[in-house]
Amino acid sequence: MSVGADQLLGGGPVMPFSRARITPSTRWTIGVLGLCVLLGCIVAVMQLLQDSERFPVEHVDVQGTVDYEDRQMLSAAIEKYTGEGFYGLDIDNIRVSVETLPWIAHAHVSRVWPDRIEVHVEEHEPAARWNDDSLISKRMELFMPPQLQTDNSQYTQWREVFAELPQLSGAPGRHGALLDSFRDYERRLSRLGVSLDELREDERLSQTLQLSSQVSVRLGLEEREFRMSRFLDVYEGLLDKLGSDVQGDGTSRHGSATFDMRYSNGFSLGGEAAAMLTRVLSGKRNGS
Repeated sequence: MSVGADQLLGGGPVMPFSRARITPSTRWTIGVLGLCVLLGCIVAVMQLLQDSERFPVEHVDVQGTVDYEDRQMLSAAIEKYTGEGFYGLDIDNIRVSVETLPWIAHAHVSRVWPDRIEVHVEEHEPAARWNDDSLISKRMELFMPPQLQTDNSQYTQWREVFAELPQLSGAPGRHGALLDSFRDYERRLSRLGVSLDELREDERLSQTLQLSSQVSVRLGLEEREFRMSRFLDVYEGLLDKLGSDVQGDGTSRHGSATFDMRYSNGFSLGGEAAAMLTRVLSGKRNGS
């Protein structure tokens, strides 16, 4: 004999089942606890990754051409940070440390998983000497290489190495402007087969050029463009008249000469070859 549902449930009405509701404060508490657990996990993972014993830097690769920078100093600038571990070190610290070295123009540092650091370096390319102890790069950056400091044990040898570079001299902060001027003068002199060895500028910004042909040119401060053009015209005509008296390197067999172009209506000549050049320019050569 089966038992009816109403007998099992009783004779009263059947009420719907109601779940317990979660209050807003309970939800907030659960959210805060979950966030704390998540942050704790992140901190634990970060501490684990920064463990230099678990994740050491095993290899350091330096890429790029290093011709002048001291390799021991370069290694030391990198290694003082590699002990912090592969994930713990700050690659910007390495970059800044490397770029403080005198010959390093730029550095790029990157991690290569799982344990390698790559350092790409670019050295300054010297374009000219500046005063007695500095160089100017092709990007017009001024730097002081240790090779040109008088306390360097190989100072004399290094000066001979850099002697092939043109010499620029001037006041602090004028290196960029003088390098621009040098490049312009060099370009204009090239058509005469003469190169520019030295460009000097005094405290009054008055410029003097020393050419490879034993010729000095005083341009002064004002109207340098006009004075340079006038010198080029005069010198080109002079070379044509000298003929065999000009040697293969552009120098005169009669010695040095100084052209002072600072006159408003002409120029003056000085130096060993002044008398001979004056005769040539006036059309009277060899006493004729």
